[in-house]
Amino acid sequence: MPLIKVGDLTMNYTVKGEGDWLVMVGGYASGNWSSWGQQLDRAAQKFKVLAFDNRGIGGTDAPDTPYTTQMLAKDALGLMQALGIQRAHVMGKSLGGAIAQWMAILGPDSVRSLAMTSTFAHLGPRGRHMVQWWLASAKATGVDRSFLLGLLTYFYSERYFELNQEKIEQSVDIMLQVNRPLHGYLQTGHSLLTHDSRDRLCDIQCPTQILIGQNDIITTLEQSQDISNRIPHSEMLVYEDTLHGFMAERPEAFDAMLQFFAAN
Repeated sequence: MPLIKVGDLTMNYTVKGEGDWLVMVGGYASGNWSSWGQQLDRAAQKFKVLAFDNRGIGGTDAPDTPYTTQMLAKDALGLMQALGIQRAHVMGKSLGGAIAQWMAILGPDSVRSLAMTSTFAHLGPRGRHMVQWWLASAKATGVDRSFLLGLLTYFYSERYFELNQEKIEQSVDIMLQVNRPLHGYLQTGHSLLTHDSRDRLCDIQCPTQILIGQNDIITTLEQSQDISNRIPHSEMLVYEDTLHGFMAERPEAFDAMLQFFAAN
């Protein structure tokens, strides 16, 4: 895949499709562009899509210094500038949603509309303890198969997990093929722990859509409601009986985002 210099960082990215620009921003465990899988191809049927590896994973550099969501947002905005993308729809999932918040805050002229799934504006005590547990576990065992499979137990309903065990195992196989240096994982964790956009969300003026699985225990329904309350004129969609990875169980949610972008 193409590499490009963005400031002091070399970033790995891909571009697919034709039409208006759409930038897809990945999450914590899935911050590499390939993690979008078939969703990237679906989006590319309607938009010209930019997807990329976040700092710390895949083919993008992984400096061993603490990351913040503002830093990761500046990476994404810098990549857009380097590629000559003046304005784009932005889609962010989980940590990618937190990054996308700062993209819209720091680069309002660059973000045409914004859709975020399973995300947050700030972690409370429970969320902080959860992330710190992930970091301690990664330090102890590495980001290996057992670690990633355990993480995915937070993503799906009991029924989906039972009926799709082979598919979930294949997802782990794909995740294990990605360059994932431990220090990059840990430094990205720092961006989760320090993210706090609450006082700036009111600055987001572009059309905004927030999507959440009703039973998400990583980024909760209450956190999405808080974001929606803070962003003027935003809309929120809730998917019942789903958790953090609700788009796997409810593919119509991804289509709802594409329809939202097409309308804006």
